[in-house]
Amino acid sequence: MLKNLLAPALTGKGPNFSELNVKECVIGDDQLRYKLPGNTIDVGMPDAPVPSRLNLNADLFDSYDPKNLYNHTFVQMEFEWWAYRGLFLQGDSGLLSKMSLHIDVNRINPNSPLGGSDLESLESYLREDYWNYYEAEKNIDGVPGSNWQKRYDFDNPDEVRAKGYIPVRRLVLVLLPEIYVKERINGVEWLHYSIDGEGIAGANITYYWAYPLTNNYYLTFSFRTTTELGRNEQRYQRMLEDAKRIMSMVELRKE
Repeated sequence: MLKNLLAPALTGKGPNFSELNVKECVIGDDQLRYKLPGNTIDVGMPDAPVPSRLNLNADLFDSYDPKNLYNHTFVQMEFEWWAYRGLFLQGDSGLLSKMSLHIDVNRINPNSPLGGSDLESLESYLREDYWNYYEAEKNIDGVPGSNWQKRYDFDNPDEVRAKGYIPVRRLVLVLLPEIYVKERINGVEWLHYSIDGEGIAGANITYYWAYPLTNNYYLTFSFRTTTELGRNEQRYQRMLEDAKRIMSMVELRKE
């Protein structure tokens, strides 16, 4: 009880689960229903439009204006974020942490097709996909993976100085998932994993829940978390608990 009372003071107010917003959309042959808590961040701008129905026909997917980020091509179905503000003035206007939710339908890389619409095939695909993007000497974008480049710079400081850069003093890498866990949520099994420092190594952790929709597409709920006052494991744990609470209200079923 005392721990629950102290949580807002130590980790910030965060999402308001007493105020839930029910949302629905259709993705291919699946209907997705979920609930989002209140106390979201208001940036004073209207939300970007997202489709309420997404056709997974290959000829139509591009008509939804898919985005490209970190080697992924996807259509965003939802975006929301929450601020964790302390009871006292800390950080930027009391901001301790932030967590954003991204619901995306991702297209499989044609060079690494999914072996089947099951969690084992999806895990194999994701392991290869992340490795190619972060660890390969040249990924599909034609540039070195961020981890590969950092290791190279770390081992070749003279070459880095010759280019006019200051050599790195310590090696900070994006930590790829080592463990993928199957989690059953409302009768459906999801693949759960996390990436530490996704995109650019730093004080951020992205928590994922992934589901294979077809051989060519998979659905992800990703929660990107960061702390404003240094790396604080207690705040990350709080945001992970909130992410799990949101996921507990996700329902996916055939139309």
